[in-house]
Amino acid sequence: MFTNTENFGGNFKSVLKQEFKTSKNIVVASGYASADILQEFKNDFVKIAKNGGSAKLLLGMAFYEGLSQTKLDILNSLCIDLNKINKDSGVYVTYTRKYHGKVYYFDTGKQDNIFVGSSNFSSSGTSGNIECTVAVNDTTTKIKVKDFLSYLLSKENSISILKADIVVPGSKKYKEKVSLVNLDNLKHYDPTSIDISKLPTFIYPLDRVAEKEKSSLNVYFGKGRLNSKTGHVKPRPWYEIELIANVALSSNPLYPKGDFDAYTDDGYIIPMRTQGDYYKNIRSKQSLQIFGMWLKGKLQKAGALTPLTPVTKDTLMSYGNDTLTFAKIGEGKYYMKF
Repeated sequence: MFTNTENFGGNFKSVLKQEFKTSKNIVVASGYASADILQEFKNDFVKIAKNGGSAKLLLGMAFYEGLSQTKLDILNSLCIDLNKINKDSGVYVTYTRKYHGKVYYFDTGKQDNIFVGSSNFSSSGTSGNIECTVAVNDTTTKIKVKDFLSYLLSKENSISILKADIVVPGSKKYKEKVSLVNLDNLKHYDPTSIDISKLPTFIYPLDRVAEKEKSSLNVYFGKGRLNSKTGHVKPRPWYEIELIANVALSSNPLYPKGDFDAYTDDGYIIPMRTQGDYYKNIRSKQSLQIFGMWLKGKLQKAGALTPLTPVTKDTLMSYGNDTLTFAKIGEGKYYMKF
């Protein structure tokens, strides 16, 4: 056991240094990595590849949360260097789902040394923080961990960082991704002109879908979109959402079937549509992002949601509301409050 404390195994970084020296093949699969640790071990990755081995680094959060320009440059450079040596080495990112684990695999030629725990591939994870990372000694578990790494690194789950659209927080691309300006193109009205107290309503419980990663409010964290011509993958738009109504809700006589206009509580008129089996899919008409810009935009403006992070029940609790209210104004017209 290695915890970065003297009484319980010491720093995990000392283990890494030793394993990199004696290993023929390595896989580091971590949620995050720091720039300083990448610089420190960059030559070790390259050396293993030059000696005919396989050196792979996989990051599980970068595709969705982005990377600093400095870190991205280091990783791209490392990937290029490794690819030049052999195609069985490189830097990869998961693009179908966030991976937050920390697995270190070292093949010495005589035995497989595997470590699993809480230590990210960073200075804080391998020496600064109090962590807990243990060696896997059981043969059956080792086989399962190696199978899991093969699964993570398969084409169905991961792609070379050189072919992934990685956003840099603070960059022009990042600002465009999280910008709310497109709502200004919508029609406006005076929300005080509608008295919701006199209208029949139904409620969509957002807390039911907030915890479902990759769906509804968190479509962004689903599988990235592959460009079949270029082979590059990019995340789905940050503001893309599509709510799914259950049968009990969609069978409500007040529930809209087909196209309708949503008059929002803050003065926008959003063209909406329900479609699919029993009209279960609730979405904005022209683009899935418009509905998301309105709903996620409210969460962001209130300080309850940080861009490129999931909407959770805690997010809704921080905002102070976990329901979306629809009040029927007339045929094809609804007041929408959040």
